[in-house]
Amino acid sequence: MEFPSSSGVALKRSNPRSRLAAVIGFALFMTIAMSACSRNNFPVGGAALSAMELRADQEPGTLSREHSVTVEVPETELDARFQRLADRCKTDSAHHCTILQSDVSSGQYASGLIKLRIDPGAVEEFIAFAASLGRLEHRSTKVEDLAEAIQDTQSRLEMLTNYRKQLLALQAKATTNIDAAIKIASELSTVQSNLEKASGEAAFQAKRTTTDVVTVRFSVTEQKAFWRPIREAMRDFFGNLSNGVSQTITAVAYILPWLLVVIPGLYLVRFLWRRRGR
Repeated sequence: MEFPSSSGVALKRSNPRSRLAAVIGFALFMTIAMSACSRNNFPVGGAALSAMELRADQEPGTLSREHSVTVEVPETELDARFQRLADRCKTDSAHHCTILQSDVSSGQYASGLIKLRIDPGAVEEFIAFAASLGRLEHRSTKVEDLAEAIQDTQSRLEMLTNYRKQLLALQAKATTNIDAAIKIASELSTVQSNLEKASGEAAFQAKRTTTDVVTVRFSVTEQKAFWRPIREAMRDFFGNLSNGVSQTITAVAYILPWLLVVIPGLYLVRFLWRRRGR
């Protein structure tokens, strides 16, 4: 009795070791080929989900947009207006607003930054709210087309899914050959890992194309008030005095050994000069 293998060659039941060796060789060849085609994998777990299914559910398109905004605010209002913008994003669950990064500094160089992800339809409204907190200084938009990357991910998902089906079918036929079953199980584990990585990449691409990234930077109107440098200098007076005294002591410690050599040398030179003059 004969049956077709995954490579299309008829294998005889009378020689199961030869048949399984050919099958495993084909499986290894497919793994190497798909590894060469694979690139930019993201280590994200989860069940395999094709990019076609993601597009059917969310219609993300292929464009990824990032917006950058700079708003000037008074230094005394920096913390309050920074918090108002952060609260606006936290309460905007209808547009899936998520803060990715937030940072505010009220030191010598006061500034603030909020980076978030939000639905494209709410970008203009959010930027308008940010601009209302102060004076809009700068705005820019960066667009990246992910069409090629999405197509590559879709192709890799389809290849891996079909290859896994073939390995599962071969695993059911290799129950009597322990060595072959172990090799196929190891190959299945590798394919499943690559499939989960490709699925995670597809999900990340879908998020980039269905939501926009907005970065809002706060700059202060005046970096320093008139009396602020004076207050800072008075506050640091004793610390600076202590540093000055310590540096003076260190300098004396370095100079003192040289004085023990230089001063006697000067007297010797003076003595020789006088003898020569006589």
